[in-house]
Amino acid sequence: MRTSDVTQLMDLAMGLWFPFVRIMAFLRYVPVLDNSALTVRVRIILSLALAIIITSLIPHPIPHDLLSLNSLILTVEQILWGMLFGLMFQFLFLALQLAGQILSFNMGMSMAVMNDPSSGASTTVLAELINVYAILLFFAMDGHLLLVSVLYKGFTYWPIGNALHPQTLRTIALAFSWVLASASLLALPTTFIMLIVQGCFGLLNRIAPPLNLFSLGFPINMLAGLVCFATLLYNLPDHYLHLANFVLQQLDALKGHYGG
Repeated sequence: MRTSDVTQLMDLAMGLWFPFVRIMAFLRYVPVLDNSALTVRVRIILSLALAIIITSLIPHPIPHDLLSLNSLILTVEQILWGMLFGLMFQFLFLALQLAGQILSFNMGMSMAVMNDPSSGASTTVLAELINVYAILLFFAMDGHLLLVSVLYKGFTYWPIGNALHPQTLRTIALAFSWVLASASLLALPTTFIMLIVQGCFGLLNRIAPPLNLFSLGFPINMLAGLVCFATLLYNLPDHYLHLANFVLQQLDALKGHYGG
């Protein structure tokens, strides 16, 4: 092998490094693909394949010098970009799961807890059902293709060397309050209905004390909660689209801030 061939091969490998690091960090924190069932080897192969495809389409020049302090800083920048933008999509699923948690507490089913196989954290059964349904909606609505599109456009509007800005960090910080607000709005109708049911049982207890409302109230309360849960699942695709559009609007706002 000639020296020129070795040099070209090294330039190609160095040109893939920064896109590979950004994509790898993005896939590590983005929803669905962060599942523990997706092994590190599979994630590395997928990141490398996407890096090879996207690198040839990037309009901005990519630094090729890896043996410098500036390259180390750029590598950290790519990791932070992938983590922050992956969390933006992760907040979408977190809002839906939090709404399921609130509904479980209102139904009195907070004791029905299971371990989430993807994260290992304890979550209620209703929240896990909503999470599984959201994953199905993610693939049914071509969410995986959307993630690839965001990755490609990320190299256009947030190029290597100018990927982070204080406005990005501010948007991520404000997204935490958006998660709480979205979950509360999703669970508000069911919370109101469960409050009415509980109030009716309290009124019956004052009118007819001999009635055993402790044994009668829990199954009726659970039945009303399941009806609310079924209604929430029926309208979940619309809520999912609304939340996804909000995330994309935040990304567009950041893109406009960068002058893209």
